[in-house]
Amino acid sequence: MPIHKVRDNLCAPQVSGHDMRLVTWNCCRGTYLSKASLLGTLAPDIAVLQECARPTTETDQCLWFGDNPHQGIAVVANGLYRIRAFAPVAEVPPYSIPVEVIGPNNFLLIAVWAKVRNPYVKGVIRAVEIYRNLFTQYRTVLAGDLNSNAIWDSSNPVDHNHSVLVNMLSELGLVSSYHFFFREAHGHEKRFTQYFLWKEQKPYHIDYCFIPKQWAPDVQRVEIGSYAEWKNYSDHRPLLVEVADRPKDGTFAKPAAPP
Repeated sequence: MPIHKVRDNLCAPQVSGHDMRLVTWNCCRGTYLSKASLLGTLAPDIAVLQECARPTTETDQCLWFGDNPHQGIAVVANGLYRIRAFAPVAEVPPYSIPVEVIGPNNFLLIAVWAKVRNPYVKGVIRAVEIYRNLFTQYRTVLAGDLNSNAIWDSSNPVDHNHSVLVNMLSELGLVSSYHFFFREAHGHEKRFTQYFLWKEQKPYHIDYCFIPKQWAPDVQRVEIGSYAEWKNYSDHRPLLVEVADRPKDGTFAKPAAPP
């Protein structure tokens, strides 16, 4: 994942024609343009950026959410894709944001930056419980910084740990693209998305992109940025998931179950 600042504004339209690319990255603060432009060579169709400052403008290809203008969560669309926010639900812990994605593939995106501690995953579990009806109605992608991993299951309540969340999402028809692609179990990852205190000796896997199980066989590429290439920009590394550009049902809702 080489880094090149090839575009000043990630919201600018791209030329379509490649497979759908999803990216999530906790950029560890900074202005929107300075951090979003670093994703240029990854050419995401949809990107979720945690901890970035509010962009100057918001459009149907660039949305931002948060209560601190210097540190929120952005969702960005490129090319033929457009995005539209759902009405906020006050009971949902910050931040799990439902966004409608409209384009060659229509789906619901839950953009996540888990901020509620003790444990972090508790807030994400609560969001999934509240949004359960959305999961059952729409093809859904849940992507972001979950601050969670199965290695901490024994330290967390038995009903609020990472494995509980993974099982909930599986029952709702989602699978982690990374774990499906690399055939690794949760808690046994060999590639890492975060380096605690920016130290290479303290790696963790806490960023995820859960996709519909029907898409999993179409995943062509999953990459995580290396420690060296991104060490000057964030303690996290971008997670890229590329899904083959094959004909899919263009409707937003899930297809009806067979009789």
